[in-house]
Amino acid sequence: MDIPFKYNELQNILRIGAMDLAVASSRHNVRYLLGAYYYHFHEHSTRMAQSQYLPFVGIAASGIESAFYIHRPDEVGQISVSELWIPNLVGALRGTLSSAAALAEQIKKMGLEKARIGLEMPFLPADAFLALRKELPKADFIDATPAFEALRARKSPAEIAVMRSAYAALAEAIHESFLTSAEGDTTQEIAKRVEIKTAERGLSFLFALVCAGPGFLRAPSTAPWERGRILHIDAGASDRDYIADICRMGCIGKPSPLAVELHKACIQVQDEVRAMVRPGLPCRDLVALGERVSKSYPFSRYSRFVVHGIGMVPYERPIFSPPGDEVLEEGMVLSIETDFIHPEVGHVKIEDAVAVTADGHEGLGDAGRDWTILE
Repeated sequence: MDIPFKYNELQNILRIGAMDLAVASSRHNVRYLLGAYYYHFHEHSTRMAQSQYLPFVGIAASGIESAFYIHRPDEVGQISVSELWIPNLVGALRGTLSSAAALAEQIKKMGLEKARIGLEMPFLPADAFLALRKELPKADFIDATPAFEALRARKSPAEIAVMRSAYAALAEAIHESFLTSAEGDTTQEIAKRVEIKTAERGLSFLFALVCAGPGFLRAPSTAPWERGRILHIDAGASDRDYIADICRMGCIGKPSPLAVELHKACIQVQDEVRAMVRPGLPCRDLVALGERVSKSYPFSRYSRFVVHGIGMVPYERPIFSPPGDEVLEEGMVLSIETDFIHPEVGHVKIEDAVAVTADGHEGLGDAGRDWTILE
């Protein structure tokens, strides 16, 4: 099979970071490197007995022929039908310590006992790391998380297609959740409805932040959605671990004139920012525009503007926090959020996603940006 990621780019990243071996252990990076494969038994939960499922994918600077996957022995059936590209498959007993022992043994076989080895430090259990330190005392362990983030930053057309489909399905699920809700439904009931509608479209549900105005509580609760009051649904779901995350607005009956103005401002900010998205644009310029436009209204003291990268991880590259000198590239996907959190109306918010294209951008899941009104 073809290697499902940009191998030459990863080799260059390893070279720049002076890494002899990069080892992935997080679900998203294991799945990314294996071309969407993940052991189905642990698709929704990694815990097992007093430990957890801990696979490893290793890519060495020495060449692709030494790449390996450390897995549970009972994965062999799924591995055989999935036809994984990776040349070296290593079965390990259940649990973090047995996986760490298998990884240490594999590293020794490769002659990398004294090498510079990248691990996903934020996603590696402490007992596994301590076991590796004990077995490989002369190895230099560093954090490989930035390397994998750099590799995933620019999505391929196939990845964009998955995200396009996921966003469209999530937009439909949110819209239908509005339409099938009724006066007096609690935000807890509406959040559960979003979960069901999301699952019906083949997505993995992640969260539903549901806020009934004029309050600001977004955690699902017993707060009712009442006539004349706004409601926002800010929901997340995923397909093959590619995340979709958007926010849309609804109201039972006609929204107040102030609510209409706040929503209109959200759309204006979003549209002006989106129109600027193109390859080569510094991230700080996009943030500056969003903040400037969102501060141009009489009610701007209630505004909030956020933009971040999204893919398999929310708030992945590109990075918009200061100094914001990273530039947009074709294939990057951005989540753009504008909020007006007004004490008289509630939390008015629109969140969109755009993919950076060769000549600008493409909106993902744009359906339902206008009000959904229940009569």
